[in-house]
Amino acid sequence: MRQSHFKGVVRARFLLYNRLMIVTEHRERFIPFRKRDILKMIIEDNGFKSLKDAESFNLLCGIVESIFHFDFHHDLEKLKDSYYPINPDLEKNTAPTDEQIETANEELYSTMKKILNDANYDQIPQEDIDNAFNENAIVGFSVKIDFDAYDFAEVFSRGRRTETFTVSKLFGLRKSEHEHEILERVILFARMKSVENIEEGADGEPGVTFIKMFKDVPLEDLEILFPNSKVTMSLKDKLMLAIPAVAAGVPLLVTKVVPALIVAFVILSAYLGVKGTVEEDNLKQAIAVFSALGALGDFLFKQWSKYKTKKFLFQKELSDNLYFRNLVNNAGVFYSLIDSAEEEECKETFLAYYFLHIAEKGLTEEELDGRIETWMEEKHNCMMDFECGDALAKLRALELLIETDDGLLDVTGFKEALAVLDRRWDAFFQY
Repeated sequence: MRQSHFKGVVRARFLLYNRLMIVTEHRERFIPFRKRDILKMIIEDNGFKSLKDAESFNLLCGIVESIFHFDFHHDLEKLKDSYYPINPDLEKNTAPTDEQIETANEELYSTMKKILNDANYDQIPQEDIDNAFNENAIVGFSVKIDFDAYDFAEVFSRGRRTETFTVSKLFGLRKSEHEHEILERVILFARMKSVENIEEGADGEPGVTFIKMFKDVPLEDLEILFPNSKVTMSLKDKLMLAIPAVAAGVPLLVTKVVPALIVAFVILSAYLGVKGTVEEDNLKQAIAVFSALGALGDFLFKQWSKYKTKKFLFQKELSDNLYFRNLVNNAGVFYSLIDSAEEEECKETFLAYYFLHIAEKGLTEEELDGRIETWMEEKHNCMMDFECGDALAKLRALELLIETDDGLLDVTGFKEALAVLDRRWDAFFQY
């Protein structure tokens, strides 16, 4: 049911990645090191001819950081402005018009997609979603989601690792280990339908656009991230409650309730004059009837209480999972996302400039891409899919890239590069 509801709602693609000591055949474009770590790794690579060159490279990277930071500040302000009319956490002096809401949603969507791409987040593909929803959830309970209540719902992820979990079976008598994919960063970006388009009884505030960031989410538990998710009892959980209830209820019915009902029928018939008379023994039996019915009522109440308690415990576990995995919500996501995008852009630029600078002759894009990926894998045990085209585009925009007619690439020397970057920084403000 969840799988069929999810189809056509979350559209995505997802590249798996290997981090540090985890070895897989998949590669992700995310670089799992801080930009400071990348700078240190480059300096310690001893590719520069002199200490002065290393110092010049460090200075160059500092200016590049400042330029990117200034550029991304504009993106941050754009995100904040576009989200303001539809931010559910803010009270507005005046209610936005339908046209303002539509414009805000369009601008927010396009800017978010750009920043998510810059930060090397990827949408989770439909096939991974389908496979994940067919797997048993690690949290141990099922969740039902009404995806018809959404205008759109998209899930983005960056970073994936494998962890082994121990699962107890047969009341703890048997244990088995299972490997699960853990998504290190997950962003949920969705909008609820408006009042006139949402079905009666649907959960979630109509028309609200929300953005949530989570950490360390098992792929099989993606459904718990949605705000209108409801805990449901699985067949196994229902049987765990039903079987003991039946085992205790049948003897109660046979030994007390059924005989009591027969007596009640006889007494009622006598009172109505259908047959027989009411004697003192019958009155005593009538009291026993009410006692048996009271016992039945108490039994049913206890079974209902067990069901409600079990469901409450599942709901608490759901809340606990969300509480400890949730990092930030709505407009607060922008700051984290912008910082991540800035970091990724810097790391890609640093690596591309360095490897072009130390090359004895010009490199093709394929050669540059291969050298960086091989260096990361062999020297730093990190398999990744380097965004070479994106890195070259940034060097080109910074006017640091040299391209020849035969397709070879190089970069300007430090003296000229620093002069170009200095002019670019000075040109940001003209008075």
